[in-house]
Amino acid sequence: MAEGFFLWEDCIWVGLERNAQFKLEKTKSELFPILLSEKWKQYLPKLGVHYFGIFSRNREQLDQEYRDVRIQIQQLLYDGGEIEREKQKIEIKQLIHLEEKKILREKIFQNISLAYLNANKRILIQSMYDQRLERYQLENRKRNLEIQTNLLQALETKSLKQWEVDFYAKRIHSQALRESSYLELKSSMFLDPSENLELEPGITERIEIFPPTSSAIEVDANHPMRKKNRYQMELAHLEEESLKNDWKPKLVLGGYLGKNGNQGFPLQNEIYGVSIGFQANLGGSSFISNAQNGMQSEGNGIQRIPGYGPQAVGPGENAFQSGSFNLFDDVNRDKKRYDSRFNLLQSQADREQTELYLRNVSKSTEVKLVEEYEKYTLYLHFLRSVFLTLKQKSEEIKLNQITQLEYLKTEEEVFVAFEQTVDHYFNYIATALELVILLGEDPFSNRYYHLHHRKYKSEFNQLLSDWKEQIPIQNLEKREPNKGKLTPFYLEDPNEMR
Repeated sequence: MAEGFFLWEDCIWVGLERNAQFKLEKTKSELFPILLSEKWKQYLPKLGVHYFGIFSRNREQLDQEYRDVRIQIQQLLYDGGEIEREKQKIEIKQLIHLEEKKILREKIFQNISLAYLNANKRILIQSMYDQRLERYQLENRKRNLEIQTNLLQALETKSLKQWEVDFYAKRIHSQALRESSYLELKSSMFLDPSENLELEPGITERIEIFPPTSSAIEVDANHPMRKKNRYQMELAHLEEESLKNDWKPKLVLGGYLGKNGNQGFPLQNEIYGVSIGFQANLGGSSFISNAQNGMQSEGNGIQRIPGYGPQAVGPGENAFQSGSFNLFDDVNRDKKRYDSRFNLLQSQADREQTELYLRNVSKSTEVKLVEEYEKYTLYLHFLRSVFLTLKQKSEEIKLNQITQLEYLKTEEEVFVAFEQTVDHYFNYIATALELVILLGEDPFSNRYYHLHHRKYKSEFNQLLSDWKEQIPIQNLEKREPNKGKLTPFYLEDPNEMR
């Protein structure tokens, strides 16, 4: 900020920092590295310590005590590439979220910028009304003098009074629009209505505008909406690939090492073994097989067989094999196939709709941009003409060749021309801003306008300055803009650039 006054760039920075939805999206970004880390862990061996104990102290039976402590390890050998696909899905979802965050950031940037430009327009127009107020008061004094000297007829007096009322009504409306524009800007920046917000004056003296180019425009190929659609297509294809490859089996190799015993700690008998698990989906049905081969040095032990419970074993080699075939246990398989096909078709439709939307919006915005520029140049030409007339009238009134009323009427034409020129000047910049965001250009420096660091001289600014000097007003000092400070492309991270 420049001495407590907000520049365009400051408003953007504050608005992005205080926007609750943007903060939430930043927090959401932290989830994806966590999910990727979890998927990577599935490649690592699963290591654990397992304890098992059985105690029996029943009447008319011998007391029994059995303890088993072992270290177990399992390693996934093959899963048909499913973990890698799941990892790719997370990475694509992260990229989709990144583009969604860019879309949100551009929306916030555009809303704040349009509100900022509108506020500056209303401030400038209101300052012109304030300057005209003193001239109207002078006109009122002149009219009263003419009434006293019987230079005005009653009908003329009524006409002039209506003219004055119209001006005051317009000024009141301009004040209301100025206050509303400030509230709109505060709302877009997430500021409370009671918070102080003073804008750095002289924005028109920092902006250089250029005429619209006649060359064809093309929406940025890396526009966030386009990139998001491309990533959604990739995700839909990946989901379809996962469903097509779910028949591929999963193979898990395991092993254990430990001790057991029937006499409490320390345990007496060494045990070790290896196991292998196999699982496959076959058209909605599943096949699961497990096999384990273990050794025990001495004593009696317990072998836990999945699905069959503990079985007594003795010294030497102990093994088991199990297998099960479950018919149509995946009842949602048809629904998964439908969802996969539907998501792919939807992503294709979204892509076509986005392309159509971007082309239509860019073309319609370009038409509006040309219209605003032509109106701006038209009113600027008219302003130049009536301002020259005003200067001539200024010389004539000094020589008493015209009345004060005639001079004020010419001044009114200049005022109306300025108001229209200012309106289309800011409308042109606002429309250009919408277009350059679609084109992926820098919203502070592009083919339609450039935001300078220092004061920039233009015909519009010169006319405005000359007019203010033509109508001096006390308590309304004209200030030059302080040196601006341009931020990067609406605070975009370097690794998030298009």
